[in-house]
Amino acid sequence: MLNKDLNQYKMNFTRIYHNQVVPALEGMEGKRKRTQKLAIVISIIIFLLVAIIITFLTNLDFNIGTKENTFSLLFSFVFAGAAALAVYYMFKKNFEQKIKTIIMPIIMPAFGNFAWTKLAVVSTDEIRMSRLINRFNKINIDDNFVGSYKNVSIRISEAKMEYETRNSKGKRDVTTVFDGVLISLEIPKKFHCHTLVKKRSIIGNNGPYDEVKLEDPEFSKQFYVNSNDQVEARYLLTTAFMQRYKNIQKAFNASKIECCFLNNNLLLAVSVSRDLFALGDLNKPLTDTKQFTTFLNEIISILEMIEELKLYQTIGL
Repeated sequence: MLNKDLNQYKMNFTRIYHNQVVPALEGMEGKRKRTQKLAIVISIIIFLLVAIIITFLTNLDFNIGTKENTFSLLFSFVFAGAAALAVYYMFKKNFEQKIKTIIMPIIMPAFGNFAWTKLAVVSTDEIRMSRLINRFNKINIDDNFVGSYKNVSIRISEAKMEYETRNSKGKRDVTTVFDGVLISLEIPKKFHCHTLVKKRSIIGNNGPYDEVKLEDPEFSKQFYVNSNDQVEARYLLTTAFMQRYKNIQKAFNASKIECCFLNNNLLLAVSVSRDLFALGDLNKPLTDTKQFTTFLNEIISILEMIEELKLYQTIGL
């Protein structure tokens, strides 16, 4: 059950949606349909062009009587299909961003002083210093939010991080090391250590510091904790905190959740398999209530983390 503050946010959201968002978007439904048709047409043209170019370059004669020609023809169609989907996705994402620039300033006041921005609010330097994410050399930032809840400053970044390499022949290989949302919370409980809570791996665990032995054996089975200050790490990771932390992954429906305490901030890396904070879907009516309900629940879930972890309390994390 949501507390009084979060219930108020939900009521604010519902009121703003019906009174301001729906009127603002109703006049844009025609533009959505036109953009969708254009995206489909351009994608089909790209598919045909790419398929023809590959066919020409590989000297295919569309004689599928041979195994080689059948394989090459299949490859050309798959490659052309991927190119067409990429173009359609570009149209879809650009349209979504245009809608968000209109809607977000209207709807975010429902959550108090929260604001949406396209600019990264969790810096690359902060991520690297945390040592929470495995090595990466490419980062794509999508939606970002800044604000506070119960005097806890919050920064949220939807991010995808990749590690790209090339072999001696120049072949590109890309590995996704993180896909989800980064949540940075400034907590009132002062500390100086660097403590990491990582998902425990069956193939071995390592970190920059010594492992911290904790009171909760169940927590230690799930998570590998290491810190440069054993005493302060135990001060932060109280029994109550560990129990609340275990609840978050299930509540957020995340495939993995890890965190880092550093510089009086708690940085959470929540891995999810879906596109978060999606509004203005090119394939759905703009006033479709389901996408707005999903958006509301995603924001509320993050604020519930603060309630769950009791981060607004100065003592007793």
